[in-house]
Amino acid sequence: MSLLLDDLAARVAAGERPALARALSLAERDSASAAELLSRLAGSLGRAHVIGITGPPGAGKSTLVGAMLRHFLQLGKRVAVLAVDPSSPVTGGALLGDRFRIGESAADDRSFIRSTATRGSLGGLTRAARQMVELMDAAGFDLVIVETVGTGQSEIDVARLADTTLVVFPPGLGDELQAIKAGILELADLLVVTKSDTPGANLACQALQTVAPLWSNSPPIHPVSALTGEGIPDLAEAILASAQAPRRTARSASQTTEQAPSSLANMFQRLRVELDIRLPFDLVEGLSMQLLDTEADPQSAGLQVLLSVRPGGDTFQLGAVAGALIVLASEIDLNCSVQDLDLAGGRMQLLLELRKESSGTSRS
Repeated sequence: MSLLLDDLAARVAAGERPALARALSLAERDSASAAELLSRLAGSLGRAHVIGITGPPGAGKSTLVGAMLRHFLQLGKRVAVLAVDPSSPVTGGALLGDRFRIGESAADDRSFIRSTATRGSLGGLTRAARQMVELMDAAGFDLVIVETVGTGQSEIDVARLADTTLVVFPPGLGDELQAIKAGILELADLLVVTKSDTPGANLACQALQTVAPLWSNSPPIHPVSALTGEGIPDLAEAILASAQAPRRTARSASQTTEQAPSSLANMFQRLRVELDIRLPFDLVEGLSMQLLDTEADPQSAGLQVLLSVRPGGDTFQLGAVAGALIVLASEIDLNCSVQDLDLAGGRMQLLLELRKESSGTSRS
């Protein structure tokens, strides 16, 4: 088995498509063996820029991926796509078959498209999907696009995996705004409104522009039309620009043996994502959370976080969030303390500090 994995690793690193297809199948059926294969490919990892695409079902994600793929190929990029589909209740395999909906770019030697199933993971990315992204990276692709089913845990999972996260919305925003209330804007690097050639697209952009300032991270909004090509070049340019900026994702951290200290602001974003997962209530519906300052120095002494109760919110949630932050902060070598409390005014100010003994580093 060891010799077989050695040979397969060499062929994947050389960019051989049949070898990559075999390796991806191995990840789907035997994650332990795939992990061994990836250990042999460690020197080839970390070169691709991973683009995560998520959003509500029916938003036009697959059509958008097809348009982006064609544009990136025109720019001379090598692009791999992993479409994470719901599982078939009969076969357990991918149900939607995004390879067909993404289009004719699958025939280009510089592109590689693969569908994989969620296999009952409640909308999140399976371990196999994460390994498949790493294998596509090791095969030498410049860009790896991960399209998720856009439900449940998938938004959080893809944001942790991707270097750039796109959240896609269709015209006629209604129930989709519930995704924004669930904190999705905190995860997005870019917001995309599809079908910009239709009248409802302007209303969707306005709806997003209205709620975006409520979050500390206010991602830019890109209206696009996969049918006419409108907005696709600008979106691609924004993605490639982000590829030039240093990023710290869970994926890049796992590939780096000697890591620079995380800034407090970045560590706060990790806490913010964990809060969405663990709290038993909708955080952003009842509370506003904002940073009062952002440190220019990664070793800055502290970061001020202000919690405010929104109209109709419950002051009890202030204590619940503060308690959760104190516990979660301790897990990544931070101290979290209450600096100011005004229950009557529905406000609480917290201070996040690096632990003295941590010397500015944190556990991955």
